[in-house]
Parts: sequence; C-alpha cells; structure tokens
Amino acid sequence: MKGNCSVVIACGVMRGARVVGGGAVTPGEFPWLAALKRDGKLICGATVVARDHLITATHCIYEVEASRLTVLVGEYDVNNTRSDGFQVSHVFQHPDFNRYTYDNDIAVLRLAEPLPDKLYRPACLPDDDDYLDGGDAIVSGWGSTVEKGPPSNIPMKAEVQIWTQEECTNAGYGRRKVTPRMICANAPDRDSCTGDSGGPLLMAQPHFTLVGIVSWGRGCARQGYPGVYARVDRFMPWLKVALRHACLCQPPF
Repeated sequence: MKGNCSVVIACGVMRGARVVGGGAVTPGEFPWLAALKRDGKLICGATVVARDHLITATHCIYEVEASRLTVLVGEYDVNNTRSDGFQVSHVFQHPDFNRYTYDNDIAVLRLAEPLPDKLYRPACLPDDDDYLDGGDAIVSGWGSTVEKGPPSNIPMKAEVQIWTQEECTNAGYGRRKVTPRMICANAPDRDSCTGDSGGPLLMAQPHFTLVGIVSWGRGCARQGYPGVYARVDRFMPWLKVALRHACLCQPPF
C-alpha cells in the first residue's frame, strides 16, 4: 500500500500559509483540498491522499467516465484558475454504493500523471475504527455558503463537532437512513452544503486525518439535520485494495 516513494512527504501537515458558517481558507492552508470537475464544470470536492490518488464521494462520479473528469489541486479561486486541471485516468467507485440511500458513498480517483510535489500535501488516512464521537473536525470546500445559494469561488472552512452514532441515528432523518458507514457532524449555523460533496471532513489528531467525506443532508445547517458523511475508517479494507498502487505517506514523527 505504501509503494516506492521517491520523495518522502509527511501526510496531514498544513503549509504555513464556503461551507455554511465558515471562514475563508487561506491560500495553501489545506494543501490536500481538491476541486473535482466534470466536462470542465466544478461539481464536487476531493482529497489528495497520495501523489496520484484522491478520495471523493461515489455519488459525484456515479456512471461518469474518467475521461470527463479533472481535478484542480493547488488552486484557490476556481473562477480564475491557472490550469484546466489534472486528468483522471481511472475511477474506483465502491461496489456497494446505493444511489438511493447514499450508503457506501466513497470513491478513489487515480490521476494520469503524478501531482508536482510543490502543489500538494496529502491528508492522512485513519486507523480502523477510530474513536470519533464528540470530536472536533473541519469541513472545507467550494460549496454554497447559504442554503440554495451559489457556490463559493474560494474554499471555505467551518469547525464542526462529530455526533455520536446514537445521536446520528436519532436525528431527524430516521434510523433507517443513517447506517454504520455514516457519521454526522455540524455546529450551530455551521455545516457543509451543496457543492461540498466529496470533500473532506478532517480531524487534527494531531495530524490532519480524513475521517469523513461530505455525502448528504437535508438543507444546510438546519437544526436537527446534521451533515452526513461517509465514515472513512469503516472503508479501510476496501481502500487498501483501491489504493494498492498508491504511495501513501506517513504522519511525521
């Protein structure tokens, strides 16, 4: 799973450098944050986990050919980009994804060419079954900053709190809609929103670790309806196969 790295890069380290209720990300603050485009149009977020692999949500790329997909990495204002993006060569969508319930909403993208080292730092992947309940996390992306509003041209971030699984299943959605492969997170007036799908929910523990992928929710920042994320630690066995050719970096010691 580690591959042969010619350059050793630690994962989960910010460079010194809209999400509802959030603030603007400073350029280079989240060097793993990527924008996913289909036919040249921004559709979702994604997270760099290796020099040629990213993780996103399957619902973002469901039944879409890889040749139609590119990712922007190291860009800030998506309305004023310096490139057309990096071409996706292969899509690994979770085989058990349910397009009606969004269960197993995770996918891996492989790029045609490795990213230049100067453009990115990868996020770390979690251990199996990390303890997440009640933890503080950060969601980021180019999505709407208000419900039914336009997408943001620069990435936004918001600090949210991860709900317990019991709180999540007892939320307004009902027990049947929230599966063990999902987690809920929000904070008063803070949430992911339309356009953030596929983007990262990260915990700094102490290195920025990808614990969730923006998946679904009712509205944005509605009371009793938290954002719902694919829970990454529940997919580690599948990810180890999907990322078997990736050069995964380790946290700094």
